[in-house]
Amino acid sequence: MASPAAPLALLILLVSLAIAAAQSGQPSSPPRNSTNISDAAALHTVFEKWGLEDGTMPQGYHPCGKLVWSNSSEMEASINCSCSSNECRITHLNVTGYRNITFIPAELFSLTELVSLDLSNNNLIGQIPPQVSNLSKLETWHFNNNRLNESFPNASALLSLQSLWMFDNDIEGMVPGFIANFANLTDLRMYGMKLQGPIPENFSKLINIENLMIGDLDTEGYPFNFTGDWVNLSTLSLRNCGFTGKFPNQILKNLNKLTYVDLRSNNLSGSIDLQQYNSNLKYLYVGENNFNGSLPDQMPQSLVALDVTYNPLLRGRLPSSSADRKMRINYIGTSIGAGSSVGSENLRLLNCVDMKGCNTTGLTNPVSFAVNCGGKQYTPPSDPSTMFNDDSANLGAADFHVDTNNNWVVSHVGTDPFSNSSGIVTTGNGTNMPELYRTARTSTGSLWYYVVGLPSGKYTVQLFFAEIVIESGSGRRLFNIDIQDRNIMTDFDISKEAGGSNRPINRNYTADVTTSVLKIHLYWNGRGTCCIPHNGTYGPLVSAIRVFPSAETQASPPPAAHTSRHDEKRRGVVAGIAALSIAATVISSSAVYLWWKWVSLVKHRKA
Repeated sequence: MASPAAPLALLILLVSLAIAAAQSGQPSSPPRNSTNISDAAALHTVFEKWGLEDGTMPQGYHPCGKLVWSNSSEMEASINCSCSSNECRITHLNVTGYRNITFIPAELFSLTELVSLDLSNNNLIGQIPPQVSNLSKLETWHFNNNRLNESFPNASALLSLQSLWMFDNDIEGMVPGFIANFANLTDLRMYGMKLQGPIPENFSKLINIENLMIGDLDTEGYPFNFTGDWVNLSTLSLRNCGFTGKFPNQILKNLNKLTYVDLRSNNLSGSIDLQQYNSNLKYLYVGENNFNGSLPDQMPQSLVALDVTYNPLLRGRLPSSSADRKMRINYIGTSIGAGSSVGSENLRLLNCVDMKGCNTTGLTNPVSFAVNCGGKQYTPPSDPSTMFNDDSANLGAADFHVDTNNNWVVSHVGTDPFSNSSGIVTTGNGTNMPELYRTARTSTGSLWYYVVGLPSGKYTVQLFFAEIVIESGSGRRLFNIDIQDRNIMTDFDISKEAGGSNRPINRNYTADVTTSVLKIHLYWNGRGTCCIPHNGTYGPLVSAIRVFPSAETQASPPPAAHTSRHDEKRRGVVAGIAALSIAATVISSSAVYLWWKWVSLVKHRKA
């Protein structure tokens, strides 16, 4: 029989061992599914510096048990974790939409198990810290829509990267050549910055690329010589990259999955051999180049929209197959003849727009002009002498509309490769917005308005705006404005200028007309958010346009006054006081009346 003292001795031994372990400073094993202590400490420090958490890290801090700090239409702060039997490691970090976040704490780069890091749409400034190379397991890295600047650090260690979004920053220097080593990269978006070309030839090594979007490079005069065996490429956007020389038709014909090509605003030349393109191509934008020759009579059956605007050396006739299939073609600014597809009056206005023998004889010269962009004809009750013309025509992904009754033309090119972005947007009838601001024409590329037949002179161009798509604080719509080929606004932000979304604002500019044509150009410059509240929410937006001689002083429909909560409360107090005053008057009057009736009744009885 065992001695009764044996269990007691065993208990004393176990307690002694536990005390010794504690005194030796050795940490005990983490509880099941707790967050790795290093990850937890790093995340808490980062969130504390960003104002997402306060104070000292609490005992047993377990962020993998929380996951979400904020999740609204404007801001998101969340993580995701991968857990084993002992602990959880932080693998995903999303902090977006915080305009007060201006720097990246060094502790963030201690989260070495991260596979996804999204810091887009904040207000980050300065250089990207070189410690980003510590995150060698990253597959997704998005830091678009910030104010990061200086040169791009060497991040060649990120060999697992699959998606890299860095657009709409102020990053300088050459296009990083080490990106070509990211063999797993499928989605690269790099535009709206201050980078210089050329695009390195070794980008041909990106054999898994599906979406390649590079633009706005501050360099000109180098060839298009970096394409590779991109068998998975679906979207190719190389807008405003400074290319010159012949366009590689032969190369692109082998990209069988290619559906979207945007090569606008380069200096490419040669012919456009559409017959060599694959059968899946839907959108082709090659406007503002120097292509020559003529378009083939037969177009690819898959083609939905073709933009060849402002290629003055393009000649010939419109392809006959385009009219049969209702394919959209915008050819303003070329020498292409419309043939029988365009009426004589339309053709006369188009010739004026293209400066091809503008004949204004017989045209009703407008003294002024007004258009309700994206909306129906409208006459403001406050100004019955001004009629805003109907501009509700659907222009698809590349087209124009000619109004021969009022001598003006609207032209549009652009569509988002990842959504069916609409060229006309509206706001609900329940809003208190003035009628003129409830519709707008928008574009993910360019909008042109041409007024034809104006007498020579100085004119006031009045542009009407209201951001009716992006809610205040959630995203940024930025675009440029040119009038008569002169830039007058860069990075124009409607919400910022108006003090928020759904607030009307007008801007007046002066322009000289010497050739009977006034040209207004609004266009996307690669800046601003792309996908808030949905894909394709970027580029210019305009509610109405009005043009009149500068010598005249004309009233315009005023923007609706913004109603603040303070004003509403003040009006409520005033209304309440007024109501009480009225009630007091009624009560007093009633009392006097009843007293008079009582006195009369008493006198009557005595009589």
